[in-house]
Amino acid sequence: MAWNFFQKITFGILIALIVLAFGSFLIYKNTIMPKIPENFEIQQFETEKGEFLIGIISDTHVPSRAKILPEEIKEIFKGVDLIIHAGDIEHLETLRELEKVPAVPTQVPIFAVEGNTDSIEVKEKLPEGLLLKIYGWKIGIVHSPFPFWLGSHFNWIQEKVAKELVKKQNLDILIFGHTHVALLKELNFEGKKILLINPGSPTVPLFSKASICLLKITKDSFKGEIVYLEK
Repeated sequence: MAWNFFQKITFGILIALIVLAFGSFLIYKNTIMPKIPENFEIQQFETEKGEFLIGIISDTHVPSRAKILPEEIKEIFKGVDLIIHAGDIEHLETLRELEKVPAVPTQVPIFAVEGNTDSIEVKEKLPEGLLLKIYGWKIGIVHSPFPFWLGSHFNWIQEKVAKELVKKQNLDILIFGHTHVALLKELNFEGKKILLINPGSPTVPLFSKASICLLKITKDSFKGEIVYLEK
């Protein structure tokens, strides 16, 4: 039976409301995402070591979605020169827990950026973006360079957005989190090697095992490795 005029109007209103609700949801999610900063906070390291090892972690979500950090992380990060947390820390206690990673000769430095689920205390303490310089290599760190609606798995649109940020900040390495999906991808951008790193999540992984990352840097090269936890 053909629809009458009233049914068509009702259906049209229903579709309009669904589109409006979905659009409002996307707008809301993007407003709570940390914005890509115009000027990153810059930290420069001078070292006489021939090799610099960085432990990278993100999206720990303690205590709302995980009770504690897996102890395995401290063993994997043992001896790193620096730890980077790419956001969604939730509480500063997580960073204090990472300070217990065995380090020689002193406590391992920890750098972190805010994520979209972080507490007010965390957001007041941490920047939205960081830029580290090690052996002259430029490392950019943000919670996510992509809008929420671009999805969790890396795609060509995300790659285009990443390249724009890499070009703007003249980065060699871009580190981010948010998706809970590990990613290690080399790009050849304007004749230059670029490395994109997402360590995934050690506590709330999505479509994969729990993971973190190790980044090895020398004066001549850099190489990342996704490390999957045994839990």
